[in-house]
Amino acid sequence: MKISKKVWFDAIGVGLFTLVYSLIMGGMSLWMGSAAFIAVSYFFGAGFPKDKLWNILVSFALGIIWGLIAFRLLQVPSIAPLWPSAIMFGLLTFLALFLQGTLLKFAIVPAWLIAWGTTMLIITNVAVHNWSLFVVQLYGSMLLGIFVIGYASDIFNRVMFKLSPKKENTHVPDDVTEEEN
Repeated sequence: MKISKKVWFDAIGVGLFTLVYSLIMGGMSLWMGSAAFIAVSYFFGAGFPKDKLWNILVSFALGIIWGLIAFRLLQVPSIAPLWPSAIMFGLLTFLALFLQGTLLKFAIVPAWLIAWGTTMLIITNVAVHNWSLFVVQLYGSMLLGIFVIGYASDIFNRVMFKLSPKKENTHVPDDVTEEEN
């Protein structure tokens, strides 16, 4: 089995910069490493859309706000039971999609919902004592995921392709790109 340069460079780059992120995370006492991986996974899964970076970052911020709103509403005794909380989540989801389709056209709903879910997952499992610090750390972890793991591994990949020698193989199938060789 022949393994393409792209697979090698992607695996090495993402692995290397995940290590770098982990060191930064540990050094800065950021305990929300999962948020970084969720954010960068969304970014990679969306095709690494550099032209939509600001839309995604704003959408992540909206998702964090939505998570804080939902969590606060769940603290209201009449909203906490199953039916009222289900209705609340349905209304917040409706509102997110409605706002994106009208006033906030720049927002990207999947990024918004992923950040909302990430926020809810963390705050429903960990006691938060300083909400401002929590929000900064959560958003910072998401940003670090995209920039340290995502962008740094992309730069690594491009550098490695420039440094690697080009193969001169005339027997390469037509459906294989130069990048895959």
